[in-house]
Amino acid sequence: MATKQTPEQKFVTAAWKAIEKDGWTNLNLADVARKSKIPLSTVYDVCPSKAALLPLIGKEIDLRFLENVPEIDENMHARDRAFDAILSWFEQLQPLKPVFAAIRNDSRGDLSLIVDLVPMAMRSAHWIAASARLPDIGWRGFAVTRGIGLLLADTLSVWLADSDDMAKTMAHIDRRLRTIEEWNESFQRIRRDATSRTDSDED
Repeated sequence: MATKQTPEQKFVTAAWKAIEKDGWTNLNLADVARKSKIPLSTVYDVCPSKAALLPLIGKEIDLRFLENVPEIDENMHARDRAFDAILSWFEQLQPLKPVFAAIRNDSRGDLSLIVDLVPMAMRSAHWIAASARLPDIGWRGFAVTRGIGLLLADTLSVWLADSDDMAKTMAHIDRRLRTIEEWNESFQRIRRDATSRTDSDED
């Protein structure tokens, strides 16, 4: 038996179908509500503006990701755990590629959209880190989640231009994670050197 959708899920599904058909610029929330037979008061309650729709789309993607998150082996290298989790998140995006392509094409140069997307990416990054057994709280968690959030944003254009096998997306994620790992190792060496010098000065 299919799970009954909540009013929010029903509206989000109707909205992304409308975006795929008519584009982001032409999206009218009231029209989507009428066509999907959702009361306007309900739409106002769950999604009072187009900007509010983006986090709802992100939430639906995150829920799909968390429902299908791969089993994580804690003995795996942290980079490999991050790779598997991030790739799994992009796999949940695959059915929505036309939707994201329409949003991207209609919003080129729109800085307000970028600002609206940042909280969405950071929230996804937090759950990706948590699912991969990576730090997601404290200063290390701050660095990890910000790094993953930036990687998601950086990978989106590659994913949109990629084929169904996501080969380019996988290669891009792998390269970026290796670069982040190198930066982290360099940062840790600098911290150790600084700590050693401080200890020597105190002695």
